[in-house]
Amino acid sequence: MPDQGSLNIFETPYGPFELARYPARDKDLLRAWCSADKLLLESCQALGISGPDVLVVNDDHGALTVALQPGGLWTDSWLSAKATNDNLLTNGLPRANIIWSTELPADDYKAVVIRIPRQLPYFEFQLAQLSALLPTGTTVLAAGMDKHLSPHTAALMERYIGPTTRHRGRARARVFSACLEAVEKPTFSGNSSYFCDALDLELCTATNVFSREKLDVGSRFLLANLHRLAPAERITDLACGNGVLGLAALRFGLGEALVACDESAMAVACATENISLHSDSTDVEIVHGDGLLDVTADSDLVLCNPPFHLQQAVDDFAGRRLLDQAADYLSIGGRLCLVANRHLNYQQLLRRRFQGVELLAENSKFRIWLAHSG
Repeated sequence: MPDQGSLNIFETPYGPFELARYPARDKDLLRAWCSADKLLLESCQALGISGPDVLVVNDDHGALTVALQPGGLWTDSWLSAKATNDNLLTNGLPRANIIWSTELPADDYKAVVIRIPRQLPYFEFQLAQLSALLPTGTTVLAAGMDKHLSPHTAALMERYIGPTTRHRGRARARVFSACLEAVEKPTFSGNSSYFCDALDLELCTATNVFSREKLDVGSRFLLANLHRLAPAERITDLACGNGVLGLAALRFGLGEALVACDESAMAVACATENISLHSDSTDVEIVHGDGLLDVTADSDLVLCNPPFHLQQAVDDFAGRRLLDQAADYLSIGGRLCLVANRHLNYQQLLRRRFQGVELLAENSKFRIWLAHSG
């Protein structure tokens, strides 16, 4: 088995770099890069692409940004931005110019290097913004792992950028390349909404926000059981998405003060809009960051429908980490109310970290756990 040091050295056409994943976990054998990153960097090196004229998009842990040292990193993920800047620091390089997904990059880049996201509408949103923003002739390189690529990837690039080359796949990854054409492109704002019958409200959402087309079934089940919870002085909506759980808690009179937090810039923007439009509460804080680590006020009740992926990977580590944070964050006597798929075994972690755990409700797909802090 290779030692941890060798696992952290990423050999690239631009030299070797030491990279680590964030968040870290014990005895982690996963690398902070993948074959798609390698293929992109090889393509960049062949075309002489690097430096401040380059925009990197959707870098997971900084593998592209550390090697290319671009003028900007356009991302939705606070965790990815944190990983990238940590890895830049490790390699003695300046911090990245982070451009959040809710902002527009500058219009003077000569090349764009994209890790293709899992959410195809989000990829379309990014391509549409870039095609309207960047000058004709801009080189666009995009790559992803085969298991995450849509058969429509090349067609989307053709629609918004121009004729696209689908390069031969290697190591279960593939690169697509195109050059921005001076022709009229379709528009795609990415703004959307859905009617939430559980709240009798129209809620805004965005292309990289969880369950963007309708209220997800886990949140719906939790909303149907909120009446079982005693009121709390301060409520936290952890991994809030578009803010539906926190907004429901305010509207149902479960509490008057709310903290909502998420690592997605789009989620935070949607939660801010939904809560400001549909709640009269004046004690609301929306936090873009790593779960509860940047939240200062204690909470009496945490509501959570935890994510089951971390960046590109399907993984319950993200959810378990948030539950650990909640155990450290709750005030004495506080409660965590968690909805999760039945097959996810959060019960052992809850019993280890909380003084009391009870099954509040269950159906054929989900369980709702109520955990009490000491």
